[in-house]
Amino acid sequence: MITPIEMQSKTFKTGIGYDKKDVDNFLSELQKSYETMYKENMELNDKINTLNEGINYYKSIEKTLQKALIIAEQAAEDTKNAAKKQAKAIEDEANGKASLIISESYKEVIRLKQQTLKLVQQYETCRTQFKHFAAAQAEILDSEAFALHIEDMDSLKDIPKMESLYPAPSEKEKATSEHKDVSEDEAAFEFYNLTEE
Repeated sequence: MITPIEMQSKTFKTGIGYDKKDVDNFLSELQKSYETMYKENMELNDKINTLNEGINYYKSIEKTLQKALIIAEQAAEDTKNAAKKQAKAIEDEANGKASLIISESYKEVIRLKQQTLKLVQQYETCRTQFKHFAAAQAEILDSEAFALHIEDMDSLKDIPKMESLYPAPSEKEKATSEHKDVSEDEAAFEFYNLTEE
């Protein structure tokens, strides 16, 4: 492209032809117009370059953002997958613990039921034994060995005097036995002798 300076310094051969003044005036106007247009063109080129630089800058930012977005999406996906795996592991662990607790509880329930059944059986056995024992005792109490007849009581009415059962103690024996009560064995012996009569 011809610059305004080149236009200004351009010279033509003089001779027969166009009027030099008219050509100079035209070239002067043309130079001014071209200079204005050239300046505008340079300004526009500068603006275009600036805009292109801005576009390139924003394109680089866009690429960086796209990469960052892709990385963020990948990180989010990885985090999501890791969270799912962790949740699955936690769920499996919880299910395992729950199964173990249920199994232990079931075993405990069975153990308690068996223990309860044993206790009930022991109770029934004791109850039956006690019934048999009570029935046997009632039968013994109803037997002739424990029967008291009124006619047997008549013989108890005539109680002999102590002097007839035992000889009179000497003075020494009186002194030693003064504070003694009759022992249970002597009382039983006395009662036995009375009943024998």
